[in-house]
Amino acid sequence: MPASLTGETTDSTSTVAESDPPIEPAANMLHAELLYQLLTETIDSLNEQNSPEIVVSPAELIRCSLRASYLLNELLALAATHLSIIRSEQHVYYRTHATHLQNHALRFFHAMDNADDPEACVSRFFFSSILGLHTLCETLIFRDGDFNIFLDSFVPYLRLHQGVRAVIGDNWSMLSQTTSLGPTLGSAGRQLQTDGSLGPECSHLLALIRQSNLGPSITETYRQAIEALQAAMHSISPNRPGGACITGVFAWPASVPSEYIDLLALRSPDALAVLAHYGVVLHAYRQCWFLGDGGRYLIESINDYLGPAWSEWLAYPRQVLCAGSHQY
Repeated sequence: MPASLTGETTDSTSTVAESDPPIEPAANMLHAELLYQLLTETIDSLNEQNSPEIVVSPAELIRCSLRASYLLNELLALAATHLSIIRSEQHVYYRTHATHLQNHALRFFHAMDNADDPEACVSRFFFSSILGLHTLCETLIFRDGDFNIFLDSFVPYLRLHQGVRAVIGDNWSMLSQTTSLGPTLGSAGRQLQTDGSLGPECSHLLALIRQSNLGPSITETYRQAIEALQAAMHSISPNRPGGACITGVFAWPASVPSEYIDLLALRSPDALAVLAHYGVVLHAYRQCWFLGDGGRYLIESINDYLGPAWSEWLAYPRQVLCAGSHQY
């Protein structure tokens, strides 16, 4: 008879197995790897493009994600996408897992209760912001060679960012006044503030729009898109107080009116010319793994798509590519 730990004999038909806890899955080593990547490289790579006052604490992100599984899955998906880019030999492996994790995140997000408490609002804000960044990365980095196919992906990305704006806007007072994000949101907003005037490049673009006699409604749509573009250009200018920051890269997609997105979906040449100027903003951060050569691709593709007749509209974006720098 086998002996127990107390020295007593036990029957071979012991009921020890019946009292054991149910077998749980072992630790997922891939997820551990992704969490390590997230905490040691991915979050830092996002923060280093921002001024210190709007840096997001990794500890705060993880704390929120432990209460919101959709956020944790999206964070791990972003880390997997990062690895798929920097470890090209394992690109398919990591990108496949990134897709699976993001699908889980979206399913969990849509199934959750829309609680209005501050903690839930912070988690939704982080999720919406990171999902927007992640989608922009995939749209730019994993693009199809055909520009029309690219636009078919970029337009939904812009519509997604309209949803991000809705999430933030609906909870702005709570986020800015009663949560730890208040100072960060305030600083980010100040970095997008301008004196209301347009720089020479945006002024010229708006003048071309007005000369086209598109009608008051469409002209107003473009005016709003160009004013948002000026704010984005201002935020990335090395000459602004505090230096350049990447806020404008994500602010412009969230700020353009939905009517502009409709015009872009129709391949309106005017809308494409405005988008080429956004390419300048992207190009300023071409060293970032999640943007890469996306700005150059936008400018060159739109230039080829529109042809010589639109050369005056695209003079500034082409100049930036030739100069290898940007001036605001």
